[in-house]
Amino acid sequence: MPHPRYLVSPLSRRLSVPLALALTSLLTGTGCGGPESDASPPGTTDNHPPLNPLAPAAPMHEFIPEPVLCDAERCAGTEPIRTVRASALYRTGKHGRGTNTQLPIPQNLQLADIDADGFSDFVQFSSNKLFASRTDFNKTGILHHYANRPIKRVLLGDFSGSGSDQTCTITDDNALACYGTSTDRRELWWWFTQGSILGDNEDAIVADFDNDGRDDVLVYPRGGGAYRMYSVKGSYFFNPTPSFLTGNLGTAASGLQVRAGDFNGDGRDDLMIINGSRQVNYYVSTWDGTSHTFWWAFTSVGGFVGVDDQVTVARIDNNATDDIVLRNKVTGATRFHRMEYNSGSPPAITSPGLGQISTAGNSQIFWGYMHGSLSETGAYWRDDAMVYEQGWNGFVRADARWDGAQLTYWWAYTQSAPNNHTGWAAFSAKPWLLLKCKFSDITTTPQSDQFYRDLMHGALVPYWREVSYGSWDLSGSTVKDAWYTMSITNSAWSQPSVSRWDRVGHCMNAYGGSTAGYVNVIGLVNGEGDAGNHGGRVLATPNVSNSTFLAHETGHTFGWGHSFDDTQRKAADWSSPGEYYDHWDIMSAMNVHTFSHPQGVVAGPEMNAPFRTKQAFIPAHRMTRLVPSTSYQTWRSNIAALNRPEANGPLMVRIGNDDANHYTIEYRMQSGWDQGLPHTTVLVHRVTNGVPYLITANAGPERLVGSSSSYTLGSRTFTVTVNSFATAGYTADVTVTY
Repeated sequence: MPHPRYLVSPLSRRLSVPLALALTSLLTGTGCGGPESDASPPGTTDNHPPLNPLAPAAPMHEFIPEPVLCDAERCAGTEPIRTVRASALYRTGKHGRGTNTQLPIPQNLQLADIDADGFSDFVQFSSNKLFASRTDFNKTGILHHYANRPIKRVLLGDFSGSGSDQTCTITDDNALACYGTSTDRRELWWWFTQGSILGDNEDAIVADFDNDGRDDVLVYPRGGGAYRMYSVKGSYFFNPTPSFLTGNLGTAASGLQVRAGDFNGDGRDDLMIINGSRQVNYYVSTWDGTSHTFWWAFTSVGGFVGVDDQVTVARIDNNATDDIVLRNKVTGATRFHRMEYNSGSPPAITSPGLGQISTAGNSQIFWGYMHGSLSETGAYWRDDAMVYEQGWNGFVRADARWDGAQLTYWWAYTQSAPNNHTGWAAFSAKPWLLLKCKFSDITTTPQSDQFYRDLMHGALVPYWREVSYGSWDLSGSTVKDAWYTMSITNSAWSQPSVSRWDRVGHCMNAYGGSTAGYVNVIGLVNGEGDAGNHGGRVLATPNVSNSTFLAHETGHTFGWGHSFDDTQRKAADWSSPGEYYDHWDIMSAMNVHTFSHPQGVVAGPEMNAPFRTKQAFIPAHRMTRLVPSTSYQTWRSNIAALNRPEANGPLMVRIGNDDANHYTIEYRMQSGWDQGLPHTTVLVHRVTNGVPYLITANAGPERLVGSSSSYTLGSRTFTVTVNSFATAGYTADVTVTY
């Protein structure tokens, strides 16, 4: 049995609290030098100005299981708590239905209560990325998560008995990792990891079959075979459900449709199985005195389920029992039935009728709880309908309501589905080799071996994971614990005749091992002197052994140059005007807004929007392009915070049709690797010949609420107005007149 991992901050994988205790409690200095002129191999030469980092922000909050009263992000706009609480809804029928892998919503979507407020939320995944947002019209962002590997499946259910849903990902290496939601509802906290309980050829149905208040997972081969059931009975890990017997279920045949629901109102979930004769087979979940098992109750007449019918389960009328929903996916015709024998024809539910549930063809219906804690009749038990119309990939939501005389469904909104299911940069391994080397005349070691392992795996690896929206994986990086002694003294090594490339080379020669398979080498020495990047090799000294410096220098190897602002300031005699002065961008390190990482080093900030497009980190569908014309136009929309891709809206707005020369707008929040920023703000960059320049003119560079700034693009002018920053969902309301 593997040992549980530990609960850790995404910014420090080593500062941890034992996960079993934490989640159970929760759920129940710069290197500098002038330009070098030598015959070193070609590549980027990074010469840092003799600048001090800008004042760091307050230390980050560690992610521990205590209430977070206020952090930088929430102080900028506190997210209100929705009125329905999970504790008030526990096992009332308004909890999440759990995953059924036979019932996927298109575009890798599911419904579950992720933020523990009793409402159903959207969960969507793409490659190794997972996004959660509310089911309101604005698709208000909740959280995002990047798995270590591409995700094959996501299982959602209340596996802990907390009354809300946990998230379990199954990745392409067949690891099953489960997460709970953090106390501030903005992150997923790691719970445990084990081998997958589900094969690629198997289906999984999540429900509480043994009546212990925790969801279980029923598994069976899609092509037929034995049923298995798994549960989390202790603090962590799925194991075979104790005392489970299949009973009358027997062995699954090929092609079955399996649905779970509490059809008799006893608090434990039962099974409805549709066989090849399109009959409903009802199996009651029960304890027979010895085992948790299933007893056959009845079988309907043949053909009760239509050839084109989608079979779902929901609470239709105002009681504590689940009902049968049959929707013709071609015509959109929908009918409701009670799970009663009635001579083999489960009776129709005539009240409520469909009300304003969409009857569009080429559609499917899904169910959640979204209408809130209303005092009206029928507001307590009943589920709300989400009709997915496939022709335009959108939802038509209709809520279970009371119109003053009868139960009904009222149209709530028509809205496109969340669109984070594709288009992101491919998941790519980017491993580095970090070598530590001593000079022949210096024997001290500046930090412990653990410090350098943390610097790589607790800082640099998660930094690039976040900046790339999960696409770049540095977790395969190697940090050599040994200190290799070079044959050169610190003084000889520091001579101008020795290039930076060769300075790293001395360390590599002392190591003597292979560097194949790595992006490149970080050579860290135990004395001061030169530091930077040359030809893709990174050179570091004790004074610059921090996250900001290494993120910047590895960024050069990955292909980015320095960032600029629009001033004529020069950081050093050899630098260009404005170079190193985009304090909000990592490629201006070390002259940037940083924060104190839990490891005790400076870290942050993230990368600006135009630079992120260089490696296609921002997909096309998350960018809005505005092209000036001969008449004024007005565009107003929410812009998603650059480090919050779960938010609804573009991550970058571009004004101008020239790929090499245009303006960009981005929204930056004080969270994650950007928590050292002085304010939550909108920033405007001008891209000239492919290089972004932060605009400080017109009362910039920060564009706060109420600001309005004008810019010239060719012979035309456009204006950017910041209307507001959202109190929930990580968005800024911006108007562009162009």
